[in-house]
Amino acid sequence: MIEGMTPPCFYLVEDGAFLPTGLAASPWERGKQNGVALGGLLTHLIEQVPAPATMTTARLTIDILSAADFGPTIGRARTVRDGRRIQMVEAELLTAERVVARATALRVRKADTPVIAAPHAYPPPENVAPGDFMGEKAFGGSMETRLVEGGLRVAGPGTLWVRFGHEHVRGIPLSPLVRTAILGDFGGGLGSEVDGAAWTYANLDIAIHLVREPVGEWLLNDARTASAGQGVGRSDMILADRDGPFARAHQTLFIAPRG
Repeated sequence: MIEGMTPPCFYLVEDGAFLPTGLAASPWERGKQNGVALGGLLTHLIEQVPAPATMTTARLTIDILSAADFGPTIGRARTVRDGRRIQMVEAELLTAERVVARATALRVRKADTPVIAAPHAYPPPENVAPGDFMGEKAFGGSMETRLVEGGLRVAGPGTLWVRFGHEHVRGIPLSPLVRTAILGDFGGGLGSEVDGAAWTYANLDIAIHLVREPVGEWLLNDARTASAGQGVGRSDMILADRDGPFARAHQTLFIAPRG
């Protein structure tokens, strides 16, 4: 993206509703919104709810309840459990007066406790050649990707460095938690083990467990898929930054034959 230009965004805000742009369009079903758009917007809504103390998000879960119409989207957020040690916040999205997606965040108070480091053997992004993960037009051409291993249409585990350059909601910079939610949506495609020409593998949810928020612009997703061949799969992800892993993420995959 050229410096000084307005970054592309997934949503505009008008009359209290979120209006999806072309970035939010589903690649699987015409007239619907994609999961990256919905998950990022839910996370944005959760972050608008104030915490009663200095807290960190320890768990973020996102459920896609049904296909979301490509039109004005209403967002609502509320506190489910409040307290200075633990807080739970819930958000939901509605299109055509129907709830289409929901997210829950578990916040925990911050305190000085022992550091338990996770293994970290990933090459830094500058040591990895630029790679085409989703195509040059993805995210309005604002996303930089560097593939350490695998790829979107390569069967097997995949590892990807990515740097986002968009805004999710017009005029609001991406927060670390919103970028984490977006990154957690990549697992099923990045670590897919099935033939994409013969099978679909849409994710039904995202669950992210964090020990801290990510630092810096470059984030890494190390993804792989497991399935017992019964129509369901699981994407397992390690999410990391330059300092090492900061979260584990999972998706439930709905596997079905194409056509």
